[in-house]
Amino acid sequence: MIVEKVKVVELTFEDGTKKLCRGGEDAVERAWGNYPIVSARWTGEEQTMQWIPVHNEFPDGSAMGW
Repeated sequence: MIVEKVKVVELTFEDGTKKLCRGGEDAVERAWGNYPIVSARWTGEEQTMQWIPVHNEFPDGSAMGW
């Protein structure tokens, strides 16, 4: 299992809508490329993300559970 601490970022869209992004820098970059975002601001918060890497998947597509 991978554990990573990521920053919580507030994204502002062209229409003024604001959403929180909790997926780390990669998620912010993906959102910036896919949606009409005009600014991204770190909220000062951090969140811990945990996930199982793809190489822990079984041949039938299921993953190891904890």
